Amino acid sequence: MSYNVINENRKQKTLQYIIYFIFFLIMVYTIWILTAHSQNVTDKSNTNYSTSTIRGTAIANITVIDAVGDIECSSKLRDKIMLDNPTLFVVLGDMCYQRDLTNFTITFSEFKKANTFECVIGNHDSEENGNSKILRQALDYCGDHWYRKIANNSTLVIGLNTNGNTSLQTNWGQSLVTNSSFMKGIKNVMLMAHKPAHTPPGSDHRPENSTVQMFFGIMNHIPSSIQVFEIAAHNHMMAESTNGQWFISGAGGRKLYNFTQDPDWSFVNNKEHGYLQIKINNTDGKILSTNFYGLDGRPIS
Repeated sequence: MSYNVINENRKQKTLQYIIYFIFFLIMVYTIWILTAHSQNVTDKSNTNYSTSTIRGTAIANITVIDAVGDIECSSKLRDKIMLDNPTLFVVLGDMCYQRDLTNFTITFSEFKKANTFECVIGNHDSEENGNSKILRQALDYCGDHWYRKIANNSTLVIGLNTNGNTSLQTNWGQSLVTNSSFMKGIKNVMLMAHKPAHTPPGSDHRPENSTVQMFFGIMNHIPSSIQVFEIAAHNHMMAESTNGQWFISGAGGRKLYNFTQDPDWSFVNNKEHGYLQIKINNTDGKILSTNFYGLDGRPIS
């Protein structure tokens, strides 16, 4: 073999060694970078996990209900409810006062998609003060009547259509609350509708006989050990009875109505728009608070 050939082979081998060495350095550097990055992600993940666990536990122990009716879609109500992020948002009828529900369903679509939403039909969502089109839409969107168990199955929420067949709904409601298997573990029953069975004196809309009969027809069959609440709207104000069982939450944005002072109603506000918020302890079903809030987020007392 000639000298030139040997020399050329040596050069090739030397070049190969250099290439191998460079490749080795690249691999070492790459592994170091990946390891460091992996440690950073793990640390960040652990931090986030701890934080989310604390918040999740706090939220999981309390159920929050926001309820309001007589809604004006152009108000700040939607933004405030979005900030609350309640477990359940219930619209108590008269859903934006349009000829159809298009504006309403667009405005509150996020809650519907998240399955944190229920609604009941009001007189402006039916043929009484609306039309057959909006009634069909309301029945499809809200249902004629419904129930939902919340707060770790300690609380039964019943939605009723005060513009519907009240006799049929009375019988349906009675079938629920007299079913001992269905009612096992229930501490609270919340009857929600647009028209109330109780309202402060001097209110623009007094209780209607069909509504009163439906509410009492269901209430009278609920065991005395269970707390019963009536939550409605129709009168444009915020009010809570002295016995802590009746609520009017109809200050969703429309013109506010008048009332007369009465000892049976310890709190009435017709100066501001706002909504009712109820908090329930999921562990024992205890009602922690029933407060009204303004559309600016302030508690109203």
